[in-house]
Amino acid sequence: MTKILSFEGCVGAGKTSLTNYFSHELKVGKILEEYDKNPFLKEFYKTGSNVSLETEITFLLIHYAQLKCTLRDNQTPFLITDFSIEKDLVYAKLNLKKDELIIFENIYNYIVQKVGLPELVLYIDLSLKVLRRRIYQRGRPYEMNADPEYFKKINDRVKEYFKNEAKSKVYFFDVDDLELDPDNKKLGQIRNKILEVIKEKNTLNYIK
Repeated sequence: MTKILSFEGCVGAGKTSLTNYFSHELKVGKILEEYDKNPFLKEFYKTGSNVSLETEITFLLIHYAQLKCTLRDNQTPFLITDFSIEKDLVYAKLNLKKDELIIFENIYNYIVQKVGLPELVLYIDLSLKVLRRRIYQRGRPYEMNADPEYFKKINDRVKEYFKNEAKSKVYFFDVDDLELDPDNKKLGQIRNKILEVIKEKNTLNYIK
């Protein structure tokens, strides 16, 4: 059965870049979050609670479709993703009313039974100073118009969940000093952790 290794962290932390890097280096499949397929996201940043349920359920279903299809077709022992489906639950708990959360959790529990949870989550964290720079480098208008401290506040609450409540195994990395350079110390630490977990699961035999 294919194991899922997921990068998690705040907006602009480098989840997608690291997923692309290690997918290429280790020659394994990947799944990149299709955030732009959520038609409610921009409105959510503008009005918040007006479209919270629509936003959270849509993200959950997008992730489910991606995981289901890729797991069905994948030929390698593990996949790397730039999201963890567990964060969908965290955001739902942060943004939904009680009655909305009940609806969400019913769908979430069904989906987890079908596609499972990541074997490993690599949580990458940024300081507020670096986060501000990353947001402007990305250039997404709805992110640039939001207060970076909002993203940091949300990230701190999500990070707390992954520290204390996550069902997946989680490792944390401060990535202020991370560069996609094979000689970068932090990149090497992340790589070693990935290989350690893969080896534990006896799926290292094909990696050179």
